[in-house]
Amino acid sequence: MKFKINWDVGIGIGVVVLGIFILILTLGMPKSPLGLGPGDYPRIISYGLIITGIILIIQGLKEEPSKQKIYSWNSLKRVIFLVLLGLFYVYLVHYIGFLYLTPFLMLSVMYLFGYKKLLWGIIISILFTLLVNFIFYNIFKVPLPVFSLF
Repeated sequence: MKFKINWDVGIGIGVVVLGIFILILTLGMPKSPLGLGPGDYPRIISYGLIITGIILIIQGLKEEPSKQKIYSWNSLKRVIFLVLLGLFYVYLVHYIGFLYLTPFLMLSVMYLFGYKKLLWGIIISILFTLLVNFIFYNIFKVPLPVFSLF
């Protein structure tokens, strides 16, 4: 088997380096005597980044040159639309609120990635939004953006 460095390997190395950087930054954060401290969540994310980066490197090294993915213009348009949709959501969530705007974002993203069942998409979007709202607002006590007319 011939190993060839491709985009997957390069991006995997970048993800591993980012994960190590975040891990190093979190080592200096204070520890909590009880429960989770301020550095625990970023540390968990950094472990996940390192693991997924290593998996991406291994897959990229094993991949045959003939099986390399060629990305089409349609997939690039979807990514650009997803980024613009995210920016639009971040701008509008302050005015419309998390509870009212998030189901539309979720439904749009599901449709963008090929989910065509409209009724189930609406139900999943609403239920997931309510679940996230309940968890963050009632359990974590994180205030989410609310509707504001002015």
